[in-house]
Amino acid sequence: MVSKALFLMLTFSLAASLTAFGQDKAKGDPRVTQQLDRMGIHYSITESGNYSMKYDLDGDRTQTVYIMGQTEKYKNTEIRELWSRAGTFDSVPSADVMRKLLEESGTKEIGFWGLEETDDGSYIVYFSVKVPVYLRDSDLSSLLELTANVTDQKEAELFNDDQE
Repeated sequence: MVSKALFLMLTFSLAASLTAFGQDKAKGDPRVTQQLDRMGIHYSITESGNYSMKYDLDGDRTQTVYIMGQTEKYKNTEIRELWSRAGTFDSVPSADVMRKLLEESGTKEIGFWGLEETDDGSYIVYFSVKVPVYLRDSDLSSLLELTANVTDQKEAELFNDDQE
């Protein structure tokens, strides 16, 4: 039987670990922080530990691009996602819109269009670029700009608006 003191100590340790984990997540990935700081890119970190950057584009348009704080692994390669929202549909997009997004995904040199249903039943259309974690500054900068520009063009086409 576990003593009450040991039980309390284990409970406290677990609570402290979970709190520390949550705090670290909100701080983002230090590798991204260091790289963006070195590059002089202004960003904010979301509650979920993702990086948010607002790009000013031609025609007084803006586009927000995100760098995911968390990564995924495939064998020995660590992958990070860059993404940006083109807009939100109130319901499932038409088959024509879906077909065009799918066709366009097949012609992109890098990146693809995605669709995600939200908790309120709307659908977010976003552009995603998945890259190895370690990129040269110039490569990351180019891919962030690509993501902003491709997504903004689609936003104008689909929604005739500047939502982000």
